[in-house]
Amino acid sequence: MLASAAGLVAVSIMMIYASGNPADTNDQANSITDIWKKQAIFAAAGCVGFIFINSFSYKKLGAISGALYIGIILILASLLLGHFFTIPFIPEKNGSLRWITFGSFIQIQPSEFFKLIYVIALGWHLRYRSNYRNLSSLLPPFLLTIIPIILILLEPNLGTVLLMMIVFLTMLFLAGAKIKHVVMIISVAVIAVPIMWMNMHDYQRMRVCSLLLQSRIDGSDNWLKEQSGKRPWLANLLGVSAERLRTWETGKGFQLTRSKLAIASGGLSGQGYRSGPFIKYAKFLPEKHNDFIFATIAHQWGFGGGLLVIGLYALLVACGLEIAAASTDMFGSYVAAGISVVFAVQVIVNIGMNIGLMPITGLTLPLVSYGGSSLVVNIMAVGLVNNIGRTK
Repeated sequence: MLASAAGLVAVSIMMIYASGNPADTNDQANSITDIWKKQAIFAAAGCVGFIFINSFSYKKLGAISGALYIGIILILASLLLGHFFTIPFIPEKNGSLRWITFGSFIQIQPSEFFKLIYVIALGWHLRYRSNYRNLSSLLPPFLLTIIPIILILLEPNLGTVLLMMIVFLTMLFLAGAKIKHVVMIISVAVIAVPIMWMNMHDYQRMRVCSLLLQSRIDGSDNWLKEQSGKRPWLANLLGVSAERLRTWETGKGFQLTRSKLAIASGGLSGQGYRSGPFIKYAKFLPEKHNDFIFATIAHQWGFGGGLLVIGLYALLVACGLEIAAASTDMFGSYVAAGISVVFAVQVIVNIGMNIGLMPITGLTLPLVSYGGSSLVVNIMAVGLVNNIGRTK
């Protein structure tokens, strides 16, 4: 498990280093030329967190999980103040309020820390069988989930919301909740989808529509693209303009189409490290060091490199699930399983959106995508599973 995590962090630093090409005069290229050094510092900070979280019994985290949960809820709520007041340390980026900044270097994303704290708090609550075996007892864990989900949805951060719902349902199922109760919760979520859709931002709806607007496998336009110009009511139903549907490839679908081209042009063995047009020119693939770093990997290392990275993730998740199954402590078992599910879902969604099978939601590739909060929290999460695994 530790070897696979270390391998993924090494891939992260290598890919971020490759993303910044000094020969490219594009402003974006210049801005990411040296960020691999920051990623290395974040990795070092994560290792410190790894050592710290292994310096005491993980059960102590369960005892203070309530305080940790309330603390992160208050921090998430404070982010929403940026919608009403101008707060210097809560900047708005791409229409979202997700970060707290301290100077020019330190930038914290509370929702990343929430993922780990949420799994700990939910695992601590579910350790008693009476907390999930009947419908009324599911109300506390449901409230434990829905309150932060609303706060994160208002940032907005749809990707984390979807991730938490999947983690919630999975942990309930693993804890032994009745299938009919899980189905009822899923039914409520499905009913709420139209309400969420109409309250989504325009760019979020276009990200989903871009997934549906992709060409067929034979290269011809799909039904939605063909009908968007003929039937204006269809665009109105989706909540976007017909013009944006027709020009999606140069709008919100630009990253998706470029990502697929980058992956396809990698072929079987890739263009070579720090080689290929999508590496040399920043404008060819925006966010290639962040949400679309898998496309960067596949472009340079090809199909084989992509499989290698997926294999490392499979090993990481398999080890986490094995530790969860072997633990005789219910709290430790649920936390290890929950963390494994968080990793698995993020990997599936991120790679899926890189190849056009999932909408672009903003979920990063864990341990690989650029980002201090994400990297530090994920390394600490691996450390927590390690703590559970070595506790007999």
